[in-house]
Amino acid sequence: MNHPSVGGPARCEEAAKRCTSLNWTVGPTLRKGESMNRLTRLGLCLVVLVLAGVTVLGEDGNRTKKFLTKPLVIEDQGSFFIGGVPKVTDYATVPAPNQPNTPNQIMIGQMYVQFQIPARKASNVPPVIMVHGSGHTGACLESTPDGREGWQPYFVRRGISTYVVDQAGRGRSGFDESVIHEAAAIIKSGDTEKGLARTPNFGRIPDNVAWTNWFGHLVPAGSTILNGTLIRHGDTGDPQSYDAHGDKYFPAYPISAVDQSLVARTGAIDKWPAGPNNYSALEYYKQLVPNAEVTLPASTCAGCDPKELSPANTGTPQDMALLVEKLGGAIVATHSQSGIMGHHMVRILKERGHLDMVKALITVEGSCSLSNSGLKPEDFDNIPYLALKGDYTPTSEVCQATVDAINARHALGKGTAKADYIKLDELSNPVFNGTTHMMMLGTNNLDVAAIILKLVYTNGPGKNKAHKKE
Repeated sequence: MNHPSVGGPARCEEAAKRCTSLNWTVGPTLRKGESMNRLTRLGLCLVVLVLAGVTVLGEDGNRTKKFLTKPLVIEDQGSFFIGGVPKVTDYATVPAPNQPNTPNQIMIGQMYVQFQIPARKASNVPPVIMVHGSGHTGACLESTPDGREGWQPYFVRRGISTYVVDQAGRGRSGFDESVIHEAAAIIKSGDTEKGLARTPNFGRIPDNVAWTNWFGHLVPAGSTILNGTLIRHGDTGDPQSYDAHGDKYFPAYPISAVDQSLVARTGAIDKWPAGPNNYSALEYYKQLVPNAEVTLPASTCAGCDPKELSPANTGTPQDMALLVEKLGGAIVATHSQSGIMGHHMVRILKERGHLDMVKALITVEGSCSLSNSGLKPEDFDNIPYLALKGDYTPTSEVCQATVDAINARHALGKGTAKADYIKLDELSNPVFNGTTHMMMLGTNNLDVAAIILKLVYTNGPGKNKAHKKE
């Protein structure tokens, strides 16, 4: 296929016309103005045509595959930061040798937000905020590791303004490096115990742990990546019982999308895993990042159980609440680690008298605990609620209990919104076979998105009696 800016055969035809129209002249073997003979002219024209063809083929061969299913028409797009607090610290930077620390102000706890607004908006449907899980950034909601359309453009294409965030302390939101510098300075001063206690413990999902969590296993049991073998769910020797997932299919995930330089271990550091090499070279692994939110402040919540909240459940929920308020209301879709963050966000908005701004809460394979987040079933009387799980993850008793409690009130006429817990592996639809925890990146990612979209369309404001005035 020819690149539109190249012209393909048209360029070659143009070169041919120029060849036939030129009156080639050279000297000193020809008299001034004497034309080349026909044979020589033909030879030069052939060279020109060949070079033109090679150029076209080269440019076409380097053409990038389209990620989108079709062109996306938007009214606006951009990015901004929301939330954050100033911090004055002596440890923003590391001073030069024999120089004292000096106070500086830095900003911490802010959240990066990227958005797209469609040119044609769905009627009476609020914006959707999408929040990634542990070890990831908002990149996992933009496109897939094998270069296909992600959830963000899918929703925008269907008329929904979509906001994708990087959690506070993660990715482009940045983290607080001053706590690391301060801990190092304390250790250097001789108080090792105190310095080590101040050193944050960064969490991270290693590549092989991502594999064993979501795509398969490391066998035999008790082995490491240096002496064991990675296998997929459904492979011969799969140790997981067949009643946990089907034995006739593999994970619905682009496992074949690998970086060949990584397969060859080009530039690899230290030891080689036992293999197979392609399972250690997934393009997906490049998305995994440290959970740097551990550098941010923690907090307490009097009505939560437990009352002590981690930095992860402090900064991001506060920023999410601010974003919902900024947008004048939104549907919030969370994944995995951010599931409980969405619930804390609901609590914060309730405390501010803005519970009505939560137009729906969606939890994809995350925590649905009301007690952890200081909420009660009645808080969702008028907020549509959806929990969703894939194929390999066990049913969450907590999510089921939350959904049942909300629906019990609905059955008594005490609420207008419904709750649902969709288990994709129980829908008897083969398209959902092998749906992994990272379903937004799977080979069936848009089929899963369609399930979520149905809630957005059918239970959003205007579809709910409690929101008729809005």
